Amino acid sequence: MRTQNKIMMLITMLLLTHLGWTQKTTPDYQYAFDGAVKWLILHESGTLLASTGEALAGIRPNSSAVSFKFDRLKRVKEEHLEFVPNTPYLIVKPRGIFMHTVVVDVVKGTIVFDSKAEDWQNGVTSRYFISPEMMFVVNGMHKDQASGKYTGGVGLYDLKTGKLVNIFERKPTNPMMGEPDVMGDDIVIPGVKNVECYSISSGAVKWTADIKNATNIITNEVTKEIYAFRTKGDNTVVYKINAENGASLWPEGNKIKGVISKIEFTDHGLAIVTNILGGGSKLASKLKGSGTSKVYLLDFNSGADLWDKSPKTKGIINHFYVEDDGIIFGVSDGGINKIAFDGKPRWKKPLKTGPAIQIMATVPAGLLYISETDADIIDMQTGESVFGKAIKYKRSEAVASTYDKARDRFLITCKDGVYEIDGQNGEYNLLTGSIRFDGKEDPTGIEVRTHGILLTASQNLEMLDFDGEENWHVYHRAPGKSAFGLAIVGALTLATASAAISHSATAGYMKGAGVPSYNSTVQYHEEMADTWANVTDAGFQEMAKRFKATKATANSAFILTKVDDGVALVKVDKDSGQTLNEIVIHDKDPMYEVDDIEGFMYFKDKGNNISAFNLNK
Repeated sequence: MRTQNKIMMLITMLLLTHLGWTQKTTPDYQYAFDGAVKWLILHESGTLLASTGEALAGIRPNSSAVSFKFDRLKRVKEEHLEFVPNTPYLIVKPRGIFMHTVVVDVVKGTIVFDSKAEDWQNGVTSRYFISPEMMFVVNGMHKDQASGKYTGGVGLYDLKTGKLVNIFERKPTNPMMGEPDVMGDDIVIPGVKNVECYSISSGAVKWTADIKNATNIITNEVTKEIYAFRTKGDNTVVYKINAENGASLWPEGNKIKGVISKIEFTDHGLAIVTNILGGGSKLASKLKGSGTSKVYLLDFNSGADLWDKSPKTKGIINHFYVEDDGIIFGVSDGGINKIAFDGKPRWKKPLKTGPAIQIMATVPAGLLYISETDADIIDMQTGESVFGKAIKYKRSEAVASTYDKARDRFLITCKDGVYEIDGQNGEYNLLTGSIRFDGKEDPTGIEVRTHGILLTASQNLEMLDFDGEENWHVYHRAPGKSAFGLAIVGALTLATASAAISHSATAGYMKGAGVPSYNSTVQYHEEMADTWANVTDAGFQEMAKRFKATKATANSAFILTKVDDGVALVKVDKDSGQTLNEIVIHDKDPMYEVDDIEGFMYFKDKGNNISAFNLNK
């Protein structure tokens, strides 16, 4: 009788667990195409991009119809795409011997630049994106409407409107050599023979500086300063130019070793980090982090290095922050150092840390760092551990952390388990060492919820109480990774790695923003939404709406899993672990994309169709 009661109780629990959710097998929307769908990519704006053979197509979430089709962009491959991060813009790069270049606003569904339609002969030979002005600068031979002849020039386009702002005439012997910059009504263009400043409104040359082959320009809107950089091989020369008349303020330039990686305007001088890469290809070295970095502080007046010698780094600097009393930097291979503006070390000796420092953030007790093997809070004045020693743990490629505001503590998950660090005195404790995710996964995310601590990975969710005891655990086996998916990841990694030096407006590099917004994905999305909302453009306004909705959808997790008939996308409640909804796709090797913000799954049918499933219903 007791056994029968247990069986009945188990059945009742299973029924209750599934109460309120249904398995979806019928799509909410279907989109038909004449050509076969070759690939799918979800843009950060929520637009699904698809190559259908007949066109490059875009689908907006909750839309019953295809948002756009560009038949002039047939048979575009993934490697031809370049995403401009934190914008709605997609650059379709040249293919073959012709330099045809197109820029698409994937939110508004419009082509905002087309080198062929704009009469650039055989496309453009170079192009640069300038932020935050959202300008696109191209170089090549442009057709003059009056004479019908092609002449050399640099075109400036406003991507918000898709309109040509102006074309700045250039002699064929003096084409644009590197990355230009905009400051007010001025555009400063580096050429083979010189650097020239044009009035954006009139197109007239305002001044010329005798600096050849500059590879990029950085302007400072606040101080009205202009700097030109010429990088060749592993060496760089820095020049300063008078913004009013183009006079070379550092005529000989300052020669520094390495390739520019970071630039920071400080009250004490121009701070520059260069990388001297190790063996192998430069791109491979950059991705692996091999090589070493040098730090310079150049005098604003003379251009001379204010430091007798650059501090030793023994690796590539991947964290670099300017404080009121000096510069602090972290090295990818491990190690943190702080240098005063006079070049003298602020600490007795550089701090030794584990490799791959993932986070450096200022907190009330000092400087928090987290690497693959250790974590600590450091006194900013002495460089010593606040509590005497670092937390040491097994090397963990997946290290995640968050701040528990209600209990004023930091939480770190690694191979050892979950550690807690007191936010005031830095004392630490192993909260639990019994994390055992299925499928050979380790936690890659940690989040403080109302009723506990949530650990997440691709296929696992586990809720701990605030003392580290397990409340529940959910696991769905992985569907496996297709070669297509890996190719997409590789293409996006390369595109990110080849990004150019940031515009002067973003020269202040991101640092830990302190406890209130520490490591919060929701906070980050809300900040991005506020930034986009200030851009007077419909595409950015739509992106702002999307990321403001992140907070509303932050209570669910979406897990792709393998089932007997194919794959399924499961929506799981983060607070209870219960399944809220499920989509089953009867395909052993499907082509799909998941939008976990909007709660949509897009799936390529066996025909020439794309189906969209809404998991929020």
